Amino acid sequence: MHRLAAQLYSLRDEIHNRAGLANALRRVKAIGYDGVQFSTVAAVEGPDTDTSPAEARRMLDGEGLECLGAHRGWQALRNDTAAEIDYLHAIGCTYVAVPIFRDEYDRYDPDSYRRFADAVPPVAAALAAAGIALGYHNHAHEFARPEGGGPAPFDTLLDEAPALAIELDVYWVAVGGVDPARLLERLHGRVDYLHVKDLTLVRDEDESHPHPFFAPVGEGNLDWHAILPAARDAGTTVWIVEQDVFLRDPYDSLRSSHDFMRAALDRF
Repeated sequence: MHRLAAQLYSLRDEIHNRAGLANALRRVKAIGYDGVQFSTVAAVEGPDTDTSPAEARRMLDGEGLECLGAHRGWQALRNDTAAEIDYLHAIGCTYVAVPIFRDEYDRYDPDSYRRFADAVPPVAAALAAAGIALGYHNHAHEFARPEGGGPAPFDTLLDEAPALAIELDVYWVAVGGVDPARLLERLHGRVDYLHVKDLTLVRDEDESHPHPFFAPVGEGNLDWHAILPAARDAGTTVWIVEQDVFLRDPYDSLRSSHDFMRAALDRF
C-alpha cells in the first residue's frame, strides 16, 4: 500500500500553537494526503508548547490522518531513547529519521559519519524493539568528496551503518550532483520512505547565475518518470512531500504536489 504524506516542516511558520496545527491538519486532509510527518512542530515540540503529543494524536485521528514519520535530533535519540520512544508512541509514529547533525557531530567532517555509524546499532535496536524504525535524512553535503580522497559521507552511512534506513531526499541528492534514480538502485530494502520535492532554478536580482530552488513536485526539472519507478522497485511505500520554501501559497503548492504524486501512485 502506497501512502502519501505532507512534511509539516513545510508549514512550520503556521503551526506554533494548537489552533495553527489544527488548521494545518484540516487543510492537509482536505487536499487528500494520507498522513503527515512531524518535524519542527512548535505546538508540540517548541519552547512554548500548548499541545501534548497525546493531544496531537487525537487531532490526527480526528482528521483521519496518520503520523507517517518524524524527525528527531540524534543526541536525544541516543541519550534519552526511552523518552523519545514514549514521544513517538504518543503521536503514533513508527518511523523516525535523524534530519541533520546539529549536536556534537560536524556535518561537514567525514569522520563524524563514521562515529555516528558506530553509535547507531544499540539505538536502532532499542527503537526496533519498540516497533520503531530508525532512518537518516540526507541533504547535499553528504555527497561531498573529502579532500585527499576517500568515500563520501553518504557512502560511509551505507557501508558502515547497515541497521540504518535511508529516508532519501531526492532534491538534495540532485543538488549534490548525483542521479536520484541511479542512487535508488543501490538502496533496495533500505528506502521505505522517500522525500519528494522538485528542483527548479531561480536568479536573484544581484546574482549573475541562477541557483537551485524548491518547486512543487512535477513543476521542476527532476526526472520523475525515472525516479518514482526506481523508488518503487527499491521498496518505497511512503512518499513524503516537502517543500522548504515557497514562491506562492503553500497550500496551493502542496496541492499541486499531491495531485501529481497521487496520479503517479495510482499507476503503480
